[in-house]
Amino acid sequence: MYLRGKITVILLMTSLLLAMGGCGGHNPQPAGEQPIPIKVGMMPITDNLPFWVAEENGYFAEEGLKVELVPFPSALERDSAFVAGQIDAGVGDLLAVAAMNNSGAEVRAVSVAQGAVPGENRFAILAAPGSDITSPEQLKNVPIALSLNTVNEYITDSLLGARGLQPEEIDKTNIVKLPIRLDSLLNGQVKAAVLPDPFATLAEIKGACLVLDNTENTVAQTVVIVRKEALAANLPGMRKLMHAYARAVEDLQSDPMQYETLLSAKARVPEDVLSSNEHPLALHFSAPGLPDRDGLEKTIAWMKDHDLLQKELSYDDLVDGRVINK
Repeated sequence: MYLRGKITVILLMTSLLLAMGGCGGHNPQPAGEQPIPIKVGMMPITDNLPFWVAEENGYFAEEGLKVELVPFPSALERDSAFVAGQIDAGVGDLLAVAAMNNSGAEVRAVSVAQGAVPGENRFAILAAPGSDITSPEQLKNVPIALSLNTVNEYITDSLLGARGLQPEEIDKTNIVKLPIRLDSLLNGQVKAAVLPDPFATLAEIKGACLVLDNTENTVAQTVVIVRKEALAANLPGMRKLMHAYARAVEDLQSDPMQYETLLSAKARVPEDVLSSNEHPLALHFSAPGLPDRDGLEKTIAWMKDHDLLQKELSYDDLVDGRVINK
């Protein structure tokens, strides 16, 4: 009986030690260990509003994250920072995701930012003030100012192609910088231009004529982009980042204009737009979800047709569903 009791005690002690120490060699996280810092590249665009709201409302801190929102003046500088490994995440379009992977910089789209439903991520084709152009058919062979080889051109081809214009009938004038493109339209230096919001709304306020926009058909989604290396090194942190983002989206769904100060200071939305009753800025944010497969495949096909891709890329090469689908 003594031996049997002794063996029972030894077995109980062994079980207790295994329970305390875990199994399979797992070591508990040391107390006080600092979270892996996450750097998010931020352009002055309304698509980034959930990240600014999450920061302002303390959601990153509540998730136990150390997040730095790094400002960039343009997509070119932001994408260069991705390539150099200087940022871990950011918001951009699917063309940027494909282009970076094509050049060897492995990034993944982990969630839609804008464009989950029609009405988000608005792009518009507008005619100059006083123009007699009011319908898409009247844009046949009319020079349209836009930024070539970007989402601007993709959306223009998609919208006008759906209205019957052939590729050779869509005349394009390359004006990369948005403020210059807007001024050229308002001054009548170009007859038509493609502009995203809030520039599109500002152009309408100042007399430009809306010809066509993507409010009935999103055409192109913007997405949250994360470097593949950052996903491998810090998947739990990226999940927490998107949880904070989702909480901010919930706040925005109730009343996005309550964050007017952030829209002005961070997204640089002009006061004329924020105060307009005749042309109110349409803002809507959807909960995180994966990019549309059909839309991404169309984007890839368009890029191939325009000699922008040399690599064979598929949906699974560009999208990682682990961040929002646990």
